[in-house]
Amino acid sequence: MAHIFANGEGILVTTHGPGQLHLYSYGALSGLPGHYGTVSTSRSGVSHFIISHSYLFTKYAFYWDGQGKAECQVGAGPQTYPVGKSWSESSWVKWGDTEITTLDVSPDYFGGAVERNNLVTCFLIPAYLPK
Repeated sequence: MAHIFANGEGILVTTHGPGQLHLYSYGALSGLPGHYGTVSTSRSGVSHFIISHSYLFTKYAFYWDGQGKAECQVGAGPQTYPVGKSWSESSWVKWGDTEITTLDVSPDYFGGAVERNNLVTCFLIPAYLPK
């Protein structure tokens, strides 16, 4: 079983249709505020994102705000999980976990988090960009 963010095991998110993937990274060991932001795709078909770790944060919540469905998996692991559709039902992981769960991280939960649209550790995989 893969441990999230160990041995190159990021979170692979597969989405259908245009939309935004929202990511909230928090739980800094240094006491720094969390970061949240979005990465968008305008593709009408399938897009793939990778959520990577940051050495500053230990907890990650994310959700898909788009027209179609979204699912995720840990690295190349066989288990897939549905991606949440709001902060109140976000997909959630802690560094080193083996599964993706659901947690309510409503906006009032952020407590001073810094907005970082297009600067979070979530990346649209270029091989899936339109040519």
